[in-house]
Amino acid sequence: MRDSSVVGTEHVVVGIDGHEASDRAVDWVAVRRLTPGSRVELITVTNGWGGDRLALDRRLARAAERLTVAHQRVDVAVFRLSGVPDRMLADAASTADLLVIGNRRQHRVRTALDGWMPERVPTLANGPTVVVPEDWRPTHGDVVLGVDDATGDTALRFAGSQAVREHRRLSLVRSWKVAESARVGTLSAFEGPELVETHAREVLIDAERLLHTRFPGLQHRPVVEEGDTADVLGRYAEDASIVVLGRHHTSTLEGRLFGSTAHELISGSRTPVCIAPLRSPDPRRR
Repeated sequence: MRDSSVVGTEHVVVGIDGHEASDRAVDWVAVRRLTPGSRVELITVTNGWGGDRLALDRRLARAAERLTVAHQRVDVAVFRLSGVPDRMLADAASTADLLVIGNRRQHRVRTALDGWMPERVPTLANGPTVVVPEDWRPTHGDVVLGVDDATGDTALRFAGSQAVREHRRLSLVRSWKVAESARVGTLSAFEGPELVETHAREVLIDAERLLHTRFPGLQHRPVVEEGDTADVLGRYAEDASIVVLGRHHTSTLEGRLFGSTAHELISGSRTPVCIAPLRSPDPRRR
């Protein structure tokens, strides 16, 4: 992602499967502002366990036509791969600027060990991954960036670029909450509400400074609210066009390390969620 307020061409990979949720991923890319000369790759991965290949081919063809009509000066290509879907898709997008997948959040399908597909793929991906829910509809709301102590520059860059690209305001949202120990009478000198809130505001100020450097002049608003991070971001997600979160983990073993905030937003919100890694995951952890 580029370091200025001028957005350029993009290489976007879209995962296509046999479900309607992937159609919403295509719709999201279709309404996105893409610079002429960008490239969109539609990728489907089969694992040899059957499935209606003809129906999948028809879905791919419809997706390619939809994007070709929407972006007449963008290169659209279709690829059919074979292997483990989540890893093959992440590998195919390893050099892309953005990976986009659909989310069957109302019909979640998990595997015994790896967890839920919309959680596995962003964990394996090298770059930002947008998860588009099956019941998504376009809105003109803010781009919302969840800011914590280690949000990461990748998340801020994507959020800023997205706001510039779509002519949206960027909301920098930081929540704060007194540790549970304070509620049972063991409050330390470092856990007082004033200090916790002050720290939250300082973290947000640092994010604003970086934003001014990366995207000078970008319209934005800082927000600091008391409460659980998932609850606070969930409220702002209702009117947002997308929510962007930094990723602090490198594994989804049994779904325990994905992060409760990302999990709650992806599973409970109609708003697309972008997960951006702090750094490339270690392939040994796959």
